[in-house]
Amino acid sequence: MGVCEICGAEKVGTRSARSGRTNIEACLKCIEKMGLEVKTAPVSRPVNTTQRTPIRSNSSGYAGKGKKGKDIMFRNSRILRSDFANSVRIAREKKGWDQRELAKRMAERVNIIQHTEGGKRPTDAVIQKFERILQIKLMVERDAEEETKLNRSSDRPLTMADLYEQAKKDLRGD
Repeated sequence: MGVCEICGAEKVGTRSARSGRTNIEACLKCIEKMGLEVKTAPVSRPVNTTQRTPIRSNSSGYAGKGKKGKDIMFRNSRILRSDFANSVRIAREKKGWDQRELAKRMAERVNIIQHTEGGKRPTDAVIQKFERILQIKLMVERDAEEETKLNRSSDRPLTMADLYEQAKKDLRGD
C-alpha cells in the first residue's frame, strides 16, 4: 500500500508507471485515466530458506499473499453503502434485537455494534457477519464513473495533480 503521486490517494495499491521520462507511483485509476505506461520489471523468484521452495508469484508479478491470477487493483470493485449505519440499525430493530443480542449472535463485542451504528466503518469480516446475520446487503458495486473525492488536509504533501489544478486556475485567472 502506498500513496498515488498523481491524485494523492493514501493507502492504495500503486504501480510504477512511466510519464514521459519520469517514473511515478500511481493508482490503477490514474494509470487508466491518464493512459500511462506501466513499468514492468523482471520478477525474481525469492527462495524461502526454511522450506527451500520458491515463493510463487501471482499473475501481476507480485510475490506475496493472495490468489493466483487475481489482480489486487480490482479488489475495490465493491464498496460499503453510504447508509450502512442506518441499514444495520433498522435491520436489527426489525428482528427485535438489542445491540447486545446482535453482538452475541455475531460473536463480536457490543462496542463494535455501537461504533458501526454510529457511522464508523467496520472491518470487511464484520461487514460479512452483518450481511449474513441480518440478511442485508451492505457492499454494493462501485460505479465505473464514480470518482472518489479527496479531502485536502494540510498534512498531506502537494501532488502533481494539485500542481496541475493550481496551474489551470492560474491560467483562467481564478
